[in-house]
Amino acid sequence: MAKKTVRGKSVGMRYNNSNELPVFSRITEKISQLKDLKTTLTEILKILKPVTECEHLAIRIIDQQGNIPFYAQLGLEKEFLDSEHWVTVDDCLCGYVARGRVDKKLSFITDYGSFHTNSSTDFLTWQEENSFDTGGNPLRKVCTDMSYESIALIPIKSKGKIIAELYLSDRKKGLFPLPKVQFLEKVSSQLGIAIQNSRLYSELIESQKKLEALFNSASIGILELDTKGNFLQINKKGANLLGYSSPERFTKPPIKITDLGLNKKEWEQFIEQVDVQDSLSDFALAFSVGDEKQYLEFSLASVKGVKGIISGYRGTFRDITDSIRLEEERLKKAQTEALKDRYYQETLALKDEIRSEYPFGEMIGKSAAIQSVKKAIQQVAPTDTTVLIKGETGTGKELVARYIHELSSRKDRVLVKVNCAALSEGLITSELFGHEKGAFTGALQRRIGRFEYAEGATIFLDEIGDLPLETQAMLLRVLQNGEFERVGSSKTLKVDVRILVATNRDLELLVREKKFRQDLYYRLNVFPMEIRPLRERKEDISLLVAYFLEIYRKKIGKKVDRVDEATMELFLNYSWPGNIRELENIIEHSMVITKGDTLEIPEAYFIRQPRDKDKKLIPFREYEKQYLTEVLQHTKGVIYGPKGAAKILGLKPSTLQSRMKKLGIGKEAAAKLP
Repeated sequence: MAKKTVRGKSVGMRYNNSNELPVFSRITEKISQLKDLKTTLTEILKILKPVTECEHLAIRIIDQQGNIPFYAQLGLEKEFLDSEHWVTVDDCLCGYVARGRVDKKLSFITDYGSFHTNSSTDFLTWQEENSFDTGGNPLRKVCTDMSYESIALIPIKSKGKIIAELYLSDRKKGLFPLPKVQFLEKVSSQLGIAIQNSRLYSELIESQKKLEALFNSASIGILELDTKGNFLQINKKGANLLGYSSPERFTKPPIKITDLGLNKKEWEQFIEQVDVQDSLSDFALAFSVGDEKQYLEFSLASVKGVKGIISGYRGTFRDITDSIRLEEERLKKAQTEALKDRYYQETLALKDEIRSEYPFGEMIGKSAAIQSVKKAIQQVAPTDTTVLIKGETGTGKELVARYIHELSSRKDRVLVKVNCAALSEGLITSELFGHEKGAFTGALQRRIGRFEYAEGATIFLDEIGDLPLETQAMLLRVLQNGEFERVGSSKTLKVDVRILVATNRDLELLVREKKFRQDLYYRLNVFPMEIRPLRERKEDISLLVAYFLEIYRKKIGKKVDRVDEATMELFLNYSWPGNIRELENIIEHSMVITKGDTLEIPEAYFIRQPRDKDKKLIPFREYEKQYLTEVLQHTKGVIYGPKGAAKILGLKPSTLQSRMKKLGIGKEAAAKLP
């Protein structure tokens, strides 16, 4: 449908567009400078004035109440400003354009939604003849009184939504041919970016201020270091603990933590342990302060990039000088050096005696299956033979590995543990074998791997079935020759390490599926040990119950020392898909809810779906939350009374409410049946 023309509209107006590109470039440059928004918009209006040949320019920003006051302006008379300060999106042509619900079939409305006229006199005549309705006054009386003829209203958008308006007017006619209006529409897109960026920048600054206030209000020291030990950040409390009043002293210019009276070797040993373990807590370090010593306790975690490369360290620290000195005084008064030495020697002898008479203190059970495991441990421990430990999740594979190490000739060295399933394919090779500085992006320093760290000791590779094929080849070489190279190095390193591995997967099946190397499987399967699941050695359940009962009686502080026959029957008839770990979790949970001296078990726990070998075990806290939610759903959110959740669980209502709050369970949400 052809657009209707406005009677008297200027025809054949010329417009020189040669200045558009430089003007647009200057506006883009102003926006990128992130100055004060009003200053930026005013400067943009100054750039636009020559190219528009217009006397009056302004930008209106729509506020939350729907008002569109002037935010920045150039050349507007005071009389006009005073009459326009209260305009809303429901008023006049400005509001008509700002609402965005314009009739684009009209000749004075562009496809972008802009209004433009080169003669307001002609426009008003046309409006009267055609009964054009804007939802308010089409043109304010002050505009006609001041003889404004050329008028353009350009919506300013952000993500398709109108957030502001570019206003232009002049007493001269013919200033707004369509090409010029279309150029101003392009400029309005940049103005939308400027306004949105300013809002985001203001929100960012406010958020940073809040975080900085929280950072500096902490009652402990907080710091961030790069890999060389230079301070990147430190809060006010941390600066005070290290003897300075201002955090800026540490970063401008940056100083190293080892320049603050700290023993460099002790610091390097600490950082090396953080690198190996990813984090380390409560590590005490001494700082020299004149003739005195100040003791600070650090808890640090390594900061890693996308590819798992360490780029620095973050953590907290606190002053423990008083505690250290009190402990030193206590030791001086309690015993002489001779008594301490005698106590140390007697303790070592007692430990050796206990170990020789009963070396499996935590391996509870009388079944033939568990006795077979103990016998196998005693047979293989004194050797350096590789051991493959097989068994379901929760059966105690890591415990078996620990006993093999403790009964071996390598017991005085650390048992290095690696969970192969917890490391990504891109990280595990570097984690096991180390890397050289510059070996890949982000490798800012040389790092030793777990095998090198375990020199002369034992390394335990858990979940070996998840090891990538590329890394399997490197592990095979270590097993065959005791040799490997760090990532990024051609130098061959020799290592003396005993290897223990564990898996809950069928390695033979993985070999057939080409997911596990056959030659590596034969190298690992020299001395296989299989730990039977708990459901196959039920005679051990009563002993394990007694063992965990003793542990959590001391830990929780309750005098619970009995298990009735009905409860024990539940234990014996349950399939225990989570094995010993699941048994321990339910004992701990039951100890929490028990009121008397007889263990109280939530029977609903044992009303489960048939055992699924692939079912994923969840942490105890998550299980407890699920179980409490189920009970609350059953009672429709009722806590008190004979049919309330507290009665069913055997808890005081206040205790249940405390647990719900701690676990984040809302009564109303829990009451909604699925």
